Amino acid sequence: MKCHRFRMPTLGALIALGLLAACQQPAPMAPQPPRGIHAAPNRGPVSLTPTRDGSIIAVPQDGAQTDPSGAAAMPTRTVRVGLLLPLTGRSAALGKNLQDAATIALFDKYARLSTAQQHIRVELLPKDTGDTPEQAQQAMKEALDDGAELIIGPLFGNATEAAGPLAQAKSISVVSFTNNASLGRPGVYTFGFLPEEQAARVVGYAVKQGKTRIAALVPEGATGEVVLKGARDALAKTGMALVAEAKYPPQGTGIDTALEKLVPEGTVPNFDALLLPEGGPAISTILRSLASRGVTSQNVQLLGTGFWDEPTLLRRVNLQGAWLASSPPQSTAQFEQRFLATYGYAPQRISSLAYDAVALAVTLATSNREFNAQNLTQSAGYSGPANGVFRLRANGTVERGLAVLRVDGANLVVIEAAPQGFTSAAATR
Repeated sequence: MKCHRFRMPTLGALIALGLLAACQQPAPMAPQPPRGIHAAPNRGPVSLTPTRDGSIIAVPQDGAQTDPSGAAAMPTRTVRVGLLLPLTGRSAALGKNLQDAATIALFDKYARLSTAQQHIRVELLPKDTGDTPEQAQQAMKEALDDGAELIIGPLFGNATEAAGPLAQAKSISVVSFTNNASLGRPGVYTFGFLPEEQAARVVGYAVKQGKTRIAALVPEGATGEVVLKGARDALAKTGMALVAEAKYPPQGTGIDTALEKLVPEGTVPNFDALLLPEGGPAISTILRSLASRGVTSQNVQLLGTGFWDEPTLLRRVNLQGAWLASSPPQSTAQFEQRFLATYGYAPQRISSLAYDAVALAVTLATSNREFNAQNLTQSAGYSGPANGVFRLRANGTVERGLAVLRVDGANLVVIEAAPQGFTSAAATR
């Protein structure tokens, strides 16, 4: 899909966004409009406009597009969508990244809509969740009081757990960025990348490629547990099981103890593939320790998750030939290039979720569909412009169409394409 550029006016002054009264911190900056955007063929200019209360709207400029009668496509209905992000505090930079992605998604979607669809205006309501669950609850209350019909965010699991019930009480759906699937429930959807789903996908592919002895080396804690479950479930479908598994403390401390269980000193690996869901600074140490015990890419196929879908990590760590499951790279690359050209800095990987979530909101709103469970969880799913097809399950979890990728230097090469859609009914887990 080619990304067109569109012309839009420059925003002037900074605007205040969803500041918590108790916070008493300076209001964060308004999202800056895309730069250097030019009109696409057969499309009139679309303006992104901050309102006095800090919301963000995208509507055709007066007279920019007309219907056959010559009347301008003026908005006749406004749909308000809460955008709950940490705009102050420790994660403010990440919150800005997500807000920028949400803003450009709003613009891009409207620039491609028909005149009739543009009569419905989607208005984003940025609200600051700060650093605490209490701030997240206040942000949710403000969004609901302002008439939000859908909530996108919060970012973190603890904020989602604290604020989600407020929306549920008013029958307002929440699409959270957390990847903690245990927080999913009817009306609160966990939209984050699920490591257990990625593990199941890459392990399933490895089996199809003839890998019959698969082991796992995972960090202690929730992430390691869900990855192990994903791998076990995928192998159980083929009548197999992990031949070995070991856990290490976070940050890779005590890795030698874990490796003694996996590959006792003086032995050779009894596995032909190793699942290693580690994307932090510890991975370099872990790979060196594995090599010292004879586990290298020459004799063991390394398997990973979306933690490896990070250009900075691939430039820093030699994972040549490793396999991982993640979003289709072409769609993600198009989003990242669009973001970089617009804002002048590279997006973090998670910001693509904001792009897809806002695209979903605009798709439903401008086709006169409510943000209810029936529409959000339709079995055919949706096509996310940044991360490919997905569908939300009735129990609040997400299912994604993942590709299997091979690491080639600092690049990722598709070795098994992601599905283009869903043909079976959504599982409820």
